[in-house]
Amino acid sequence: MYTNQTDGIDITTWNLPEGATARLGTGWISGGMTFSPDGESLVVATTIGCWWYDLNTMKLSKWWNTDQGVLFDIAFSQDGKWIATGNWNGTVKVWDTQNLQCVAFIDLPKNPEGVLGLSRDLLFSQDGKYITRSNLISRDYGSGQHFTVYDWQADTDTPFKSLPVQPEPGNINIRPIALSSDGSLIAYTSEANITSVVDIETAELVAKLRDDYSDTSKVGCDQLVFSPCGQYLAASNHGNKVHIWNVKNGTLAMDPTVYDDKRQLDRSVPSYTSNGNLQVAGFSSNEVVIWDATQQETVGSFEFPRPFGSFSRDGTRFAARNRCGELQVWTRESPSSVQSLPTHISRGVTAVKFSKDSRKLLSANDFSGYRLWDVTNRQVKQKIYIAYPNLPWTISISRSKEFLAALVDNRLIRVWNLVSDKQIAELTEKYRGVTRMTFSPTAEYLVTTNIRKKINIWHVASSTHIAELSQNPSRISRMKFSSTGEYFVSFYGDSFTIWDTTVWEKRHDIPYSVVQRSKNFQLLLPRTNKHVIIAPREGSIFVWDLNSGEQVGSLDTSICSDQSLYKGTSQDIQRFHEQPDSETQRLWGNLKLSPCGTRIAGVIRRAGRNEIRLWDSTTLENCMVIIPPTGCQRPQSYTFSPCGKYLAVGAQWQEGQERIPICLLDFNTGENIHTFLGHPTDVWALDFSPDGKLLASGSYDGTILLWNIKPFIST
Repeated sequence: MYTNQTDGIDITTWNLPEGATARLGTGWISGGMTFSPDGESLVVATTIGCWWYDLNTMKLSKWWNTDQGVLFDIAFSQDGKWIATGNWNGTVKVWDTQNLQCVAFIDLPKNPEGVLGLSRDLLFSQDGKYITRSNLISRDYGSGQHFTVYDWQADTDTPFKSLPVQPEPGNINIRPIALSSDGSLIAYTSEANITSVVDIETAELVAKLRDDYSDTSKVGCDQLVFSPCGQYLAASNHGNKVHIWNVKNGTLAMDPTVYDDKRQLDRSVPSYTSNGNLQVAGFSSNEVVIWDATQQETVGSFEFPRPFGSFSRDGTRFAARNRCGELQVWTRESPSSVQSLPTHISRGVTAVKFSKDSRKLLSANDFSGYRLWDVTNRQVKQKIYIAYPNLPWTISISRSKEFLAALVDNRLIRVWNLVSDKQIAELTEKYRGVTRMTFSPTAEYLVTTNIRKKINIWHVASSTHIAELSQNPSRISRMKFSSTGEYFVSFYGDSFTIWDTTVWEKRHDIPYSVVQRSKNFQLLLPRTNKHVIIAPREGSIFVWDLNSGEQVGSLDTSICSDQSLYKGTSQDIQRFHEQPDSETQRLWGNLKLSPCGTRIAGVIRRAGRNEIRLWDSTTLENCMVIIPPTGCQRPQSYTFSPCGKYLAVGAQWQEGQERIPICLLDFNTGENIHTFLGHPTDVWALDFSPDGKLLASGSYDGTILLWNIKPFIST
């Protein structure tokens, strides 16, 4: 069983923000990894701080810098006395490794073009006096980049050297950068296929080296590293080649070499060993190969899906991570084996759902499937890896939050009772390629679709296949039951079908206007059991009658002219109306029904004018416009409380925010009752526990925070 406790540091309760009762998850590895100079420790830059692992015990020994938010890079000084961290907002901090106190803060460069951020390529000079970092210039992710060298011990406000770089059009990647071991030279990609070597003290150009040796679509170098003596510079391309320049005379000391022609390796990390040998870690889709380029031989290899990684300073260890958040460490002493470190969640938490008894929580995570959490013990009960990470709909939780169904391989579906912790059904599809599944309102049936464009109906209790509905013109992209279960709607992109579930026969085939066709849309069936609503991300939201199949109206998304419907503070409402008009509008996220079913809610975004609109589910008319509070002007997620009296709204990150607000609003007045602050970046998912005691928030940072809402609401 996976646990978050490591050597006395329980991150589920340590350093919690005010109002939170627990933290579930370890964040995701947002930046680089670096070994300590002695190779005995590995420090990882994540979305929620720095993780310091002791490689002798393979456990977490230190966790700090949790207040800085999403980290992008990290680097030790040569003597191990200092460690620098770079943030996504462009700032850099230098820390004393003995007491983990911040001793220097380097803010964004004062550049007239403006700097978006992404501080990375952090490197210390040999004497620990200078530190380098690179930044992207401007807010449009493409007008330039520069490298900066700081004498951080003397003056962190004034760069010692600044080297601007103009990338080719369309290339927004940070360029590779390297420092010589004595700290006198800096190498970087100055233009397409050109690597420049500059003397840091004099700013004189030492060498200008061509690197057009790649046979892939990407040009230039992917990684650079100086030899210990500083005379040579090794580089890898974006494929499986490595070459070495003699910096003094600007010639190739080793021709571009395929470091392993027996495997399909697509990128690599070069590194020099302490005795001056060049070795390379090559990556394929499921393997890491360590190759000695000097001796022309393979040193070791291990299986690892979608890897990235870095060497220790002496080249005796290699740390690899992948998109699922797994961490492994290879050592030269044991080349045929690897050791595992505690797993981090991969990317953001996209959904959270409590079970009926409020004791379990299901979370969805980019690339790494699902986790079922024990809320009381703050531990993962079960990990569910979906067969296809790009098909998040191959798992479903019943409307009652009692049953969970998941595709565990290409054809096998298992169903669990979340209250009893027992598996209650096992369903085997006839064909591979299940793409979607959903429960009926009473969870009596489970409906699945597959790549053969068919709909299968299963009786859950008996694990029996009830029916296979006729083939459709294209693959099903959305499906939904009405609240009573009498109707079932399946959507195909350019048409949709209304089914009669009492006999599982088509009632209506309805074409969907090409003008309104959209890949990003949703189905909603209000509890009136009269309508089906099709809501594209952009454009009009149309409503059809379930019984007749006729289009009967639409939901108004234009700016509301009835001032009496606006809710919120007078200042926020005034701010909303003072923003310039914009014809462009987008429905953000999903439409939701209030617990009583009388209201339909949706977030409408315009340039500077964002609102939460509520419509009457019977008349389809506007009935309320909630203007989000200041700090939460860009709602990212929202959900109703079980009692229907409150609305929780999570924000998207805005420039200048260190902690993202989650506002608890009174549903009737729009009043902001309380604001929770905890995540450093976007709040993607929210859910109230059915017992009304907790609010779960899932974030892009890869964690879930559980908030105590009892002091603020009446149950």
